Amino acid sequence: MLRIFIASSFLLAFGAPSTTLAQDGSIESETGRIAVETFAEGLEHPWGATYLPDGAMLVTERPGRLRLVSTEGAVSDPIDGVPDVLATGQGGLLDVALDPDFANNRTVYLSYSEERGGGAATSVGRG
Repeated sequence: MLRIFIASSFLLAFGAPSTTLAQDGSIESETGRIAVETFAEGLEHPWGATYLPDGAMLVTERPGRLRLVSTEGAVSDPIDGVPDVLATGQGGLLDVALDPDFANNRTVYLSYSEERGGGAATSVGRG
């Protein structure tokens, strides 16, 4: 079962030369010990995430689903309106970002792989 870890963003941002998980569930990094805890379960290949103003997260799943994860870790049904994706290799539904003026325009950007010209291409869409 795949899990999203709260510490994931810290690991990506600050790096961890040794990512061995200690028995207490923590990881030692260059800047100190990071506690790791399970936040949400049941996602298939979670790939990108962004926080909404209320603290919930939008999370992409590589096979082509966008989900809302509540502040308590509850995972929603897939959100409608996501483009068709080519989910092979490293491709699929990739990242998600909020428009800088999201509070007013509610615009969300998605990057994704799609079939184009007999091959794959990376695209960005908004909605």
